[in-house]
Amino acid sequence: MALPLDEYGYSITAIITVAMQLACFAVAYTCSFDLLTDLAGSTNFIVLALLTLALGPGGASRARPVVLSMLLTAARLELALFLLYRVCRRKKDARFDEIRENCGKFLGFWVFQMLWAWFVSLPVIFVNSVPAEDQPPLGIADVLGWIAFVVGFAVQAGADIQKYQFRADPANRGKFCASGFWSISRHPNYFGEIAMWWGIWVSACTVVAGSTGDAGRLAAGIVTLLGPLWTMVILLFVSGLPFSEGASLARYFENEEEGQRWRDYREQTSPIVPLPTSCYARLPMWIKRCALCEFGFLEYEPTPRVVRPGPPGNGPE
Repeated sequence: MALPLDEYGYSITAIITVAMQLACFAVAYTCSFDLLTDLAGSTNFIVLALLTLALGPGGASRARPVVLSMLLTAARLELALFLLYRVCRRKKDARFDEIRENCGKFLGFWVFQMLWAWFVSLPVIFVNSVPAEDQPPLGIADVLGWIAFVVGFAVQAGADIQKYQFRADPANRGKFCASGFWSISRHPNYFGEIAMWWGIWVSACTVVAGSTGDAGRLAAGIVTLLGPLWTMVILLFVSGLPFSEGASLARYFENEEEGQRWRDYREQTSPIVPLPTSCYARLPMWIKRCALCEFGFLEYEPTPRVVRPGPPGNGPE
């Protein structure tokens, strides 16, 4: 069975994504309802993967499309259930407190979510659209890609759970998590997410590389790079690191002891890639900047308090 509108499924999956997210936005905005927001994003991935797997040429009889679709489905199902559980416990999502009642700003988040779900799904959509006879045999690139995905998924899911449990303890209010995966990376969940989608693409690129004799298919395959690149750009430069560090660290420096603890933690712990603290601490800054994402905008130093002298004559004798 062929995918409708175009042979690679890009058009129909884009239409489904827009329709699904706009429908969920209408409910969330009208009812001021946070339970639907993250659930809609995660389930969008699952819908696109399973739909293109079922409708693609050969259906679910092809090994690579089945494996990639199942990996994506498992990861996004876990994320959907975790985020739903978290927002149910908290009763609302604090991220939307300032935009929930503003239609334009709230819609902007949903447009961003449309792009996230569609771009990141592109490698799986593409692989699911290619007939079995036109796909190369499974090889080392597939195995390496699947391993990278599984490792990334384990780190991402484990880090989310560890941080949730840490924050659920009232004794940790105003503190940051530095245990488990967070002891070897300041943002292990971001590392896991990036590793997952590069892993999917590594497996998909074997199909892209086998499309050199078909200019249209090759162009459609190259577009799949948007998936992992979008994930990296968003997490490293847009809504990930910039919102997690920099000025956002001010809350830790309200307590001098916790502020010093953060300085020590930052000196020893890699921002993204999990590394032994003893190793990271010894690396020169230029390597940290160029290879390990220790960007200047992550730094924060509190403004020194200015002590003003009192009026003359009021001091001690």
